[in-house]
Amino acid sequence: MTDPEQMTGPTLVRAAVPSSFAQAYRDYAARVARWAGRLGGVECDVEDIVQEVFLVVSRKLPGFRADGNFTAWLFQITRRIAANQRRHLRWRRRFAKDQDLADLRWPGLSPDAELERRRTVALFHRALDRLPEKQRTVFVLYELEGMSTAAIAELAQRNLSTVKVQLARAREHFIAAYQRLLRRECDGEGMTLPQLAQRVVTAETVHLPRIGKKTS
Repeated sequence: MTDPEQMTGPTLVRAAVPSSFAQAYRDYAARVARWAGRLGGVECDVEDIVQEVFLVVSRKLPGFRADGNFTAWLFQITRRIAANQRRHLRWRRRFAKDQDLADLRWPGLSPDAELERRRTVALFHRALDRLPEKQRTVFVLYELEGMSTAAIAELAQRNLSTVKVQLARAREHFIAAYQRLLRRECDGEGMTLPQLAQRVVTAETVHLPRIGKKTS
């Protein structure tokens, strides 16, 4: 198995602190938007998160230490704002009709394939929402961003051993939650789990290719 610490791909590089807000926005807006989309989920308002993040940056950048880890600081701001938005969305969903992400569309798919894709994405994000916040962050960065555990430890400002434990637990909790949701879908439609799984595979649905790889 490949050790993530030896993998190529997104890694954290200590960059110089931007000299101005304009430079910070120019250099980091796209990265913040990507983090926001990953951490907030498909229902989040990425543009709104980015605006809130850089509103904080505009206030606090003048006092940021020149030798500080700007990337990690920016990530922590993004993580907190994305988590707040997810909480607000959860409260809204409690008082609104659940649409199962019905507004999502994938051009070129048949109606049946599109329905299965929407279902799988909805189940994925529901399972993800059941993870504790710290586990969710590590899971998203490793499984979706493709970062090494060492890079995650620096970005999230946690010990490497802690990140590895949180990732292992997040995987267990995610798989258990996803399986429960799948069984609920099966019960609701009167089909077996293998039958539903076959429909999911046929629709070329979302998968997590790194789940199961060693993290130590």
